[in-house]
Amino acid sequence: MRESSTVQYGGRRLGSVAMKLLADARALQEHVDGIGRHILGILGGLARVRPGWELEALVLPDAVRHLDRIPVRTIHCPVPRFRREERRRVTPLVESSGADFYMNFSMAGPCPGIPTGISVYDMMVLNLPGYFGPLWIRNILARMVFRRMIFRSAAHAALIAVPSLATRDEFETVFPGCRDRIRVTGEGQDLFPPGGRPAWTGEAGYLLYVGNARAYKNLSRLLVAYARLRATGAGVPPLVMVVRRDRAYRGFMRELEDSPAREAVTVVSSVEDDRLRELYAGAAGLLMPSLKEGFGFPVLEAMSAGTPVVVSAGTALEELAGEAGILVDPLSVADMMRGIALLVSDGGLRAGMSGRCLARAAGYTWDAAAERLAEAVEEIMNKGSSRPR
Repeated sequence: MRESSTVQYGGRRLGSVAMKLLADARALQEHVDGIGRHILGILGGLARVRPGWELEALVLPDAVRHLDRIPVRTIHCPVPRFRREERRRVTPLVESSGADFYMNFSMAGPCPGIPTGISVYDMMVLNLPGYFGPLWIRNILARMVFRRMIFRSAAHAALIAVPSLATRDEFETVFPGCRDRIRVTGEGQDLFPPGGRPAWTGEAGYLLYVGNARAYKNLSRLLVAYARLRATGAGVPPLVMVVRRDRAYRGFMRELEDSPAREAVTVVSSVEDDRLRELYAGAAGLLMPSLKEGFGFPVLEAMSAGTPVVVSAGTALEELAGEAGILVDPLSVADMMRGIALLVSDGGLRAGMSGRCLARAAGYTWDAAAERLAEAVEEIMNKGSSRPR
């Protein structure tokens, strides 16, 4: 901890500086994904809930622009995450920064000689079959490498920040004995201001999916459940799918082309925030029956609009939605059909769910998540605690 002083950033007075925190934001990419949204949300929240802290960030050169609106000084670092040269090139940057605490928004990375935290969003990199593609030997080797990297970082870290209880429990199962250093911070969202009026109308009369097409999203079963339910003539509305174009996109589109319900499914990608708000507001409900999730941004966004949600039981999505959502077994096509049919057939149920979703989502904000992280860092610094190097 450092003596009080004042700093200026872009003409803005930050006030008393109680701590200098260096954030490793190299997970932030040119095109912002879920981890990038977490980084931006937490850093923005820290600037609000701890205005006396001095914030710096290691960032890749092509992602610097995303931090323009946050009062954080940036240090350009061209070394991507999970590379061997991190120890040689990134560790000296961290140790020469003068930071009191180093918060790495990744699950593995440098282990510098100052108190350190890491962020673990989920454990799919180790626990989800086929995470690294269809080649089994590649998956085995990649899991071995990442297990060593994560173990080293977790053993060194004074703080392990996770978004959910589900991720905490899964992490501790793989790396036991670390619960005293794990803190559940939660997440937030930016599409719908907390405390605002409900945006949901459901007037457009379609079902919605938002996310990528990787195996853990369970889209194969979702498409089968949707097609079978449509075939019953139960008045199931069209399905709009906002699917990110990544390595799984082509395979998903081939599968969709073979679906009996193809004509009822519209796929869009790379939608702007204003359009995404409209899609949430017009949907009868959001469908997200993932096999695994670390948290579930689309579910929080939908709930923040007051939009009903159908989510998978036994995952972080159940933890997030609670009694506000309809829970389904993600391994059962029949149970997915039941959940979707319940949603579309009962207008009164949808209206009641809307209110419960809004109330549930109100507890998840970036300021609240940043406050939990800040309290954990302060606890560590006040104890003078750091892990063995």
